[in-house]
Amino acid sequence: MKKLLFAILVLTLVVSFTSCRDKKEQKKVEYQVEKVKSDVNNAADKVSDKVQDGADAVKDAWKDAKKDVRQGAEKAKKEIKEGYNDVKKEVEKKLD
Repeated sequence: MKKLLFAILVLTLVVSFTSCRDKKEQKKVEYQVEKVKSDVNNAADKVSDKVQDGADAVKDAWKDAKKDVRQGAEKAKKEIKEGYNDVKKEVEKKLD
């Protein structure tokens, strides 16, 4: 009878240790999974911020390029008009 009780006690202790260890391992795995999720979310947020910053920089560059083109067109228009007026004056002088 003592041997049977001792065997039951040992079996109970083994099951007890095994189930406790599994819970600790399970908690550890759950913690690692949550940490990975958090790290992935943080990385996605950082990438999203960088993409948005890049898009904003492209928009700003596009606005600046449009402004430069407009200024260049206005300057060219002014120079063409001045050249036309000069040529017109020269032609009028020669015709008189």
